[in-house]
Amino acid sequence: MKYSNDTLFFVAAPFGNYLKFKKKANVLPVTGTWTLKYRGGILKKIYKIATTLRYKRKKEGWVNKMGLPNVGLNVGLRRTNKNEILSIAELEKGDFEKMSFLIPKDQSIEINLSCPNVKGGEKLPWNDVRFFNKENSQLRKYCIAKISPYTTEKELEFLIDDQGFNYIHCCNTLPVEEGGLSGKKLKPYVEDLIKMITSKWGKKVEIIAGGGISNKEDALHYLELGAKHLSLGTVCFTPWKIKKILS
Repeated sequence: MKYSNDTLFFVAAPFGNYLKFKKKANVLPVTGTWTLKYRGGILKKIYKIATTLRYKRKKEGWVNKMGLPNVGLNVGLRRTNKNEILSIAELEKGDFEKMSFLIPKDQSIEINLSCPNVKGGEKLPWNDVRFFNKENSQLRKYCIAKISPYTTEKELEFLIDDQGFNYIHCCNTLPVEEGGLSGKKLKPYVEDLIKMITSKWGKKVEIIAGGGISNKEDALHYLELGAKHLSLGTVCFTPWKIKKILS
């Protein structure tokens, strides 16, 4: 099996802030994740990386407790061009409504619906995604919902049937005691979500599969299951592997 001509590769946030692949039209950086308010600059980010980012050999993946440090949406908008994807997250109810007035109607976005390592860890209601639903995102080339490994069919029905999302990113990091786990342990969750979505919605939804992709075989496996596009995350720690995946 080979990649189809319309397969896209999304460079997951925060890696999309730095890895741009400008010469490859099928590789799209996702910047952020941006929150409405300032949550720390580069020094805080470096501190969080140094103190919380660890490779856990037994878990076969990276664990982080970064908590979305970023300089806020207004700066994020200036750092993201129209050909890139702006990743946003709501930390307080009402944030998405306020963001909807700030983000241009034609800016592609990814809504981060589950970040397990934000302090507090409460899951906010999803009602505010309505400010970025199909009706309110007609000018956006991409409007993506990035979901939790534990997303239920009922929650998918809300996103797809009620709100009209046709790009679903499977999936965010796995909540563990030390923070959010990425890597191979995500694979079974991604596989189950792909099967759930394709069995109920078929080709109506374009699935972006990410989690444990470390080589081309991993990428093709997700496509064989029914994913349309791919998201590259922790493999970006070893950028020399990305060229082989993209080839």
